[in-house]
Amino acid sequence: MPKVSIKRKSVSLDMTAMCDVAFLLLTFFMLTAKFRPDEAVTILPPTSVSERPVNTQTGTITISVANDGKIFMSTDNKEAQQSMLDRMANRYGVALSEKQKNNFMASEIVGYPAGAMRQVLDLSKTEVKAKGLYQGIPCDSADNQLYLWVSYAKLAAPSLSVVIKGDAESNYKVFNQVVGTLQSQNINVFQLVTGPENKPK
Repeated sequence: MPKVSIKRKSVSLDMTAMCDVAFLLLTFFMLTAKFRPDEAVTILPPTSVSERPVNTQTGTITISVANDGKIFMSTDNKEAQQSMLDRMANRYGVALSEKQKNNFMASEIVGYPAGAMRQVLDLSKTEVKAKGLYQGIPCDSADNQLYLWVSYAKLAAPSLSVVIKGDAESNYKVFNQVVGTLQSQNINVFQLVTGPENKPK
């Protein structure tokens, strides 16, 4: 009996639906992604084996200590950011224009003495960084402006958690001043940002 030959047909798949899904996912991730905020300086934190993530649910105050001892601060809470600016400008008698206020809200970084506020806020954050005007927040016993920035932020949003990001090469004395400033406000719970390190075997 002769064999019956079955005619082979090429399989064709309609990929239109798959392309639609791919573009929908791509659009979703692009619109919902939160970009990493710009930093005044590059900070390389020390490493540790800790895997505990930073608590960002209630908003954060991030205090950064550079390797040259300069102190910077930022917060992701817009209400606290606006309150900080208004209270500091009022305390130091600095009259700010709308443009300067908008530049402050866009920068998210505080890293200069209050006396230089008008000069810094006349420029965009890229211009400030290019001209080297981020001189750090004073945090010594004679003029502890970091105390004021943190206290004004906490007054506006008491639930803000505090995160300290210090460079591995930063001066311990400066780091100790930051911790002392927090403790003087009864802020005894804060997190330290570290780089990843493999667990010992």
